Amino acid sequence: MKKRMNRRDFLRLSAGLAAGAVAAACAPAAPQVVEVEKQVPVREEVVKTVVVEKEVEKVVTATPGPAGPVEVVYLTWAGPEELKVMQQITEAFEEANPNIKVKIEVPPENYWDKLQTMVAGGVAPDIFRMDYVYMAVWGSKGVPIPLDDYIAQDIDLDTLYRGPFSGYSYEGKQYGLPQDVNTQVLFYNRDSFDAAGVDYPDESWKWDPDTGGDFLAACKKLTGENKWAYSQDWYWEPIAPWIWENGGDWYNEERTESTMSAPGTMSGLQFLADLLLKYQVSPTPAQMAGRDAPTLFGTGGIAMYQSGRWMVPTFRAIPDLKWDVAVLPEGPDGRATTLGGTASCISAQSKHKDEAWEYAKWYVGEMAQKLIAELAYSTPILKKVVESKEFLESTPPENNKVWGQTLEWVRPMPVTKFFDQVDDIRGTELTEVWTGRKSAEEACATMDEKINIILGAG
Repeated sequence: MKKRMNRRDFLRLSAGLAAGAVAAACAPAAPQVVEVEKQVPVREEVVKTVVVEKEVEKVVTATPGPAGPVEVVYLTWAGPEELKVMQQITEAFEEANPNIKVKIEVPPENYWDKLQTMVAGGVAPDIFRMDYVYMAVWGSKGVPIPLDDYIAQDIDLDTLYRGPFSGYSYEGKQYGLPQDVNTQVLFYNRDSFDAAGVDYPDESWKWDPDTGGDFLAACKKLTGENKWAYSQDWYWEPIAPWIWENGGDWYNEERTESTMSAPGTMSGLQFLADLLLKYQVSPTPAQMAGRDAPTLFGTGGIAMYQSGRWMVPTFRAIPDLKWDVAVLPEGPDGRATTLGGTASCISAQSKHKDEAWEYAKWYVGEMAQKLIAELAYSTPILKKVVESKEFLESTPPENNKVWGQTLEWVRPMPVTKFFDQVDDIRGTELTEVWTGRKSAEEACATMDEKINIILGAG
C-alpha cells in the first residue's frame, strides 16, 4: 500500500528516502516472466488400488476422509505494520468464510523473483499482489486470469472509485482488482509558510513553464539560506503530473512510440529542472547529499514536499510539526495526478480460483477498507469510507478531502511489457537533466531514440 522502491539515480545521489518512505508498495523490478501454459483442471476421482494376494486380484476402493477447508495462498509484500493489518483482514475473512483458509506469504527479499520462481515451478500462489506498472509484463504471459466476469457478478462499481481500475487492465481485460490507491499531493509545512508570509497553497494555484505562475512566485518567497520551497523524489510517479498538466505524455496513444521530445513533455521536464538549477528553489542532488526530502520537510528545510498518502504516518510521528496537504498546482492543460496503489490478481495455475476471488473481493469490503484507511499508507477505494466522518476527521492532515478529490483526475502511468528497461533509460537520462549535465531537449532526444529501439524490437 506504500510507494515503490524504484528510486534510481537521483536518490542514489541524495542518499535515499527516510525509513517511513522507503518501505514500498511495490517490490523491486520484475524479472522477465515465463509464459504460462493453460492449466487443465484435475478432476478428483476415487483412487483405486489393485492388490494382488495369492494370485487373486482384489480391487480396493479408498474412501475419502471428511473434507477440510480449502487453503488459498496469498503472495504479497508488506512491512510489519501493513502485515498486521493484512492479518486482521484475513482473520475476519476466515471467520466469515470457515471453508477457506488463507496462507499469507511475504518473501524476505525480491517479491517479483519469488513470484517468477513459483510460476516457473508450477506452484504459483492462488492470489498475488500486483503493481500496475508490471500489469503488461505479467498479463502478456498469461500469469493472471481475467476478472471481468467475477467483477460483473459481485462488484458494484458505483460504490468504488473507478480510476484505479484502468491501471490493471491489459488488452481490454481486467486482470487486477484494486485494493487501495495513492495519488500525488502537496504536503506543506505551515510554519514555513507563516514565517515567509505566504498564503497556504489551495486550488487557485497555477503554474506554467514560461512564467511559473502562482507556484513559482510562492517558491521564490519560501526559499532562503539553507531553506528551499519545494522537493519531490524525481522519478516517474511525481514527475508525471507536470508532464500531463503541460499537455505532454510518455508515449503515443498506442504505446508504440516514445514521445519524450514532444513539446509538452519536454518543457514540463525543463520546468522541473529549472526549479533545481535556474530558480534554485529546490535542493539539487549535491545539496541533498546525506539528507532526504522527508527529513528536511519535517525540520523546516523544505516548505513543500510532493508525495503520496504513504507519508502520513511518518509526518504524524514528528513532534510539533504543523503540516497539511493540498492539490498540486494546476497546469496549462488542466489537472492530473499519478495513479499509485496495488491490486489483487488470481493465478491461472490456481485450483481454487473461486475461493481466491472471495478473498480478493474481501479487500474492497467496508471492514477491510476501514483498516486500510486507518493504516494511512494509502487511500481506500470504497467511496463510503473515503467520504466518512471518521476518515475526513482523522487528523493531521486537516484537508483529508484531498484524497478523494484527486481521484477525480487520477491517471495511470502508461506502461508496456518493457517497463524496467524503459525506466532505466529514463532514470539515467533524467539524472543528467537534474544535475545540469544535459538539457531536457538533449536528454529527451536520447530517451526517444533508445526507448523506440526497445519498442521496435518487441
